[in-house]
Amino acid sequence: MSYQIAEFTGQVEQTVKRFKWYPGNRVNELNAICTSLAGDTTKRDITLETPLKTLTPGHHKNTSFANAVLHVINKGKAGNLSPVAMSNAITAALSEIFPPVNTAPPVISGTASVGSTLSSTVGTWTYVPTSYSRQWRRGAINIVGATAATYVLVAADSGTTVTMQLIAHNAAGDSAPIISNGLAIA
Repeated sequence: MSYQIAEFTGQVEQTVKRFKWYPGNRVNELNAICTSLAGDTTKRDITLETPLKTLTPGHHKNTSFANAVLHVINKGKAGNLSPVAMSNAITAALSEIFPPVNTAPPVISGTASVGSTLSSTVGTWTYVPTSYSRQWRRGAINIVGATAATYVLVAADSGTTVTMQLIAHNAAGDSAPIISNGLAIA
């Protein structure tokens, strides 16, 4: 039986969506499964060589969600998909299932004086963003029209703190707004 990685990914996505209201942490469980799969060499069964780490205190058995994902993995193994390929597919699929989550905020830099150009990074994200929306801010107020990756400081910025708010987007949705560091403008 031939099993395509796209079919595997689709079934993982369906399983995650089916457990949308699952009270556990689907992300942690999927990451634990990926970690276990990364070094797994077993064939045609749902027993992973590297057992799942305990996901919550006192939790020693797989959850119904983990078992459902392992069932999809079993189909993948039976279809001759490698554990590493399945792990990579699950990791990639997370960006189709979950909106981006920030792990390191954006940073703005440049000379903090009127007439200088500030630039921004996007920070670091899980669940790969496909685009970003920026909004430069003077104090807590949005600067009208300032939505590019760079911003030229104007006289109104003098004596204030300038930040940049960033929202990341992917197929699953939008992140929470993240605020960069602030620069006090002379």
